[in-house]
Amino acid sequence: MKVIIIGGGVGGIASAIALSADHEVEVYEQADQLRTDGNGVLLYPNGTGLLREFGVPLDGLGCPMEALDLLADDGTQLMRLELARISDRFGFPIVVTKRGMVLQLLSDRLTDGKVHFGKRLTAIEHRPNSLTVSFSDGTTAEGDVVIGADGHRSAVRCHLFGDDPAASLGDATWHGITSLRSSFVQGNRIHSLYGKEGICVVHPVGDGQVYWAFELPWTEGDNIASPVESMRARFADWTASVMPELLDSITDDDISIFPHILHSVRPYWAEGPLTLVGDAAHAVPPRLGMGLCQALEDAWVLGRTMAQPGSPAERLRAYERARWPRISRMHATAKLMGRNNLPLPPGLLRAIGGWLPMTAYQTAQVKRLSNFLNGDAFGIGGDRGFGRRAGLSGVAGMRRNRE
Repeated sequence: MKVIIIGGGVGGIASAIALSADHEVEVYEQADQLRTDGNGVLLYPNGTGLLREFGVPLDGLGCPMEALDLLADDGTQLMRLELARISDRFGFPIVVTKRGMVLQLLSDRLTDGKVHFGKRLTAIEHRPNSLTVSFSDGTTAEGDVVIGADGHRSAVRCHLFGDDPAASLGDATWHGITSLRSSFVQGNRIHSLYGKEGICVVHPVGDGQVYWAFELPWTEGDNIASPVESMRARFADWTASVMPELLDSITDDDISIFPHILHSVRPYWAEGPLTLVGDAAHAVPPRLGMGLCQALEDAWVLGRTMAQPGSPAERLRAYERARWPRISRMHATAKLMGRNNLPLPPGLLRAIGGWLPMTAYQTAQVKRLSNFLNGDAFGIGGDRGFGRRAGLSGVAGMRRNRE
């Protein structure tokens, strides 16, 4: 089967790896080269486990993390999440690293010529037994399946559903990577700093650098003359952790702004021989720290359902059906964590941290959002059940029930 993937980010490249064993795969990316820039990412055990599954070595990937400390703006500890215990529970490390490094290591697993650059999708044409995709440079490609891995402004999603933008939540993450001399850059802890002015997450990413992310109110079109001066004024009284040195070190050129958005997600999020992966299907705010891991989960499940018998449409609906319970839970959690629920008084947070088993809660959360950690590639409790319970008749039955 010929599979065309639109988008050469983490979700698209991982999907290409997962599908290449059984299908002919081509990736089309609108940028002129692999986008190995970007900022820091958190990889939970499902993310690092899946990278290993895709043949990516974990040695040197980034910085293994042992704990996440929630701190007040004066450095007082409010809660602690023992990340090392979560790693031990699943047998894969929790790592913070750079998005670009993950993408580069994944792309190294593909043979040369699989990724075509400078290809901006302009149209998808449905033929009786195939799909033809057209690009802005006048070229076309034909395949049996098209996968949209082209981010939250997905052209494939627009082809399927028309103008269906993700909803703005009124916040944005102002983030970047900065070199610091502090001993914090050699550590193994994430600091999540919290106060009435907002939230800041900071953690090492290796090579003497830290990733930092400030959450602030944001409206599309806001024009701020100097973002760094605005941040310094807003957080001038914060003395916790590396904050004073960090604010002194950041420049306007360091800052990228990522609006917080939330997609509507359908139980079946595509139709026919098309589907979506990653942010194209289910963009959520970065506060969850789950976006990259969930793109890898999509790729893993997609690779397994596409290896089963059936028409392209039946295999793709099986993929969506398997992912839907996890994605719907993630979507509900993202809505619950929206800005309107914050800020809580530091005293209340400290009390919550005293009685709520945070590590056990997060361990359960990581597992319930993962097909991979549950050995659940087909949404029915494990790989072995697919042929028996969810072959062609099972998939067709699910479609009839939906209709």
